[in-house]
Amino acid sequence: MLLVSAHPLADSYIAAVRGAAVRGLQAAGHVVDVADLDAEGFDPCRSQREWETRGEPARPDDVQAHAARLEWADALVLVYPTWWGAQPAILWGWLDRVWIDGVAFTRPPRVRRARPSLRNIRHLVAITTHGSPKRINAVEGEPGKRVVLRRMRACCHPRVRTRWIAHYGVDRSDDAERQAFLQRVERSMASLEQITGPGGRFRPGGGRRGRT
Repeated sequence: MLLVSAHPLADSYIAAVRGAAVRGLQAAGHVVDVADLDAEGFDPCRSQREWETRGEPARPDDVQAHAARLEWADALVLVYPTWWGAQPAILWGWLDRVWIDGVAFTRPPRVRRARPSLRNIRHLVAITTHGSPKRINAVEGEPGKRVVLRRMRACCHPRVRTRWIAHYGVDRSDDAERQAFLQRVERSMASLEQITGPGGRFRPGGGRRGRT
């Protein structure tokens, strides 16, 4: 299980959301690898060398390390605030640099469509906050939601299970509403099924088995 979070402040509400997610996942018996992109100092900018020399031998060390973590996981949980309708820049950079040809997908010769490579990922979860109400996000088309549930999903297992957990209108929410969302996140992650093996069967969360 890989959890990737994005927020520059260690004491932010997103940090509390991340903590709730980790508690729920651990209660279900998942082994959780937490990648706090800001705390780790991840560089979101793809360099000129990365553009010019593509392929595994030329991958920078940080990209290679994150690719290995991604390829190890059988589930991916994203925790981040929604800014300008989508993911923060550092998370966009993680997608831009790590979800590349040879990691997230492949382009075989004479094949028009890219083929998914992250077939190991059978759960894809996004946990996010929105400053504006849901109706505003609906009018905007929710581009961040489409990135996760369409583009990222297409790189995962064909039967990947997805969850979208969002706190809309967080800028005007009170402490009770924010605490309620934390509880919702923890309950949802505690109910996340564990994968029993390559056959693709699932069982309720609890206990440790398989690559989680």
